[in-house]
Amino acid sequence: MSTALTLPGVNYDSPTTLKQLDALLSNGGAPSARIIILRPVMAARLLRRNTHNRNLRAAAIDAYVRDIQADCWPLNGEAIKLDVNGNVLDGQHRLHAVVKADMAVTTFIVGGLPAETQATMDSGLKRTTSDALSLADESNATTVASVLRRVWAWEQGDRKFTRRVKSTTAECTALLHKHPEIRRSAEVANRTRVAFPHIPQSALGTAHHLFNAISPDECAWFFQRIGDGVGLSSGHPILALRSRVTSERAKEGRIEWARHLAYLVYAWNAVREDRPLSRLLVRPDTPVPTPK
Repeated sequence: MSTALTLPGVNYDSPTTLKQLDALLSNGGAPSARIIILRPVMAARLLRRNTHNRNLRAAAIDAYVRDIQADCWPLNGEAIKLDVNGNVLDGQHRLHAVVKADMAVTTFIVGGLPAETQATMDSGLKRTTSDALSLADESNATTVASVLRRVWAWEQGDRKFTRRVKSTTAECTALLHKHPEIRRSAEVANRTRVAFPHIPQSALGTAHHLFNAISPDECAWFFQRIGDGVGLSSGHPILALRSRVTSERAKEGRIEWARHLAYLVYAWNAVREDRPLSRLLVRPDTPVPTPK
């Protein structure tokens, strides 16, 4: 079972949850809700009644699978919803995830809903990682969330930041617990962006997190110079960085996100190697290099 949650009045060791499911599937009366342990065999049974739904999103299923297997699937009130004939109206991605993860979850299940109510389901605005952090009173929630998503992708080996696999809120929360210093990286990113508004906070914060792990002192100096440009002579890598992003944004209006990070890493590596860099170029579709 993917959660250790125990609720009063629910016997989790009893096979009655399967009977509860059967009762809901045959319920032609008024809507009713129960808490059940949704096991893979039960999810598979429900999926046979998933005859009228939107197209499946494989990335969403995989994200749910990772959260289930990481024991990050609390009972939060979200329900599997069935119509008066026991057909699935909402929850197909969660059902597929339970089958794929081959683990049980504790969930609400609602039966007896009119079929026409399906059109109104999932019409609300989904909570983002930034929303979750804001609700937890996290400072700089928007920047912290954006940095967490990119650092998570980096740790998965995505050096082009083009993969369809996206981090979940639970994965970002776990990453922040593992690397609380990302909060400091977000602060530096916001401050640097105010001084030099041509690189997004998410790229600055991601780069700061990576560089700070290598050399905190050099990292602090590097970001100060990105912001103010003080004392940078011709051929200095940070001057080349500032010039490149300023001119490219003026010309193209927008720079691909991964290229921002690549520019930062190339400039950082040149500074670390005490190597002059008069012109900064990155070929399209090139993976971001490893900071040294």
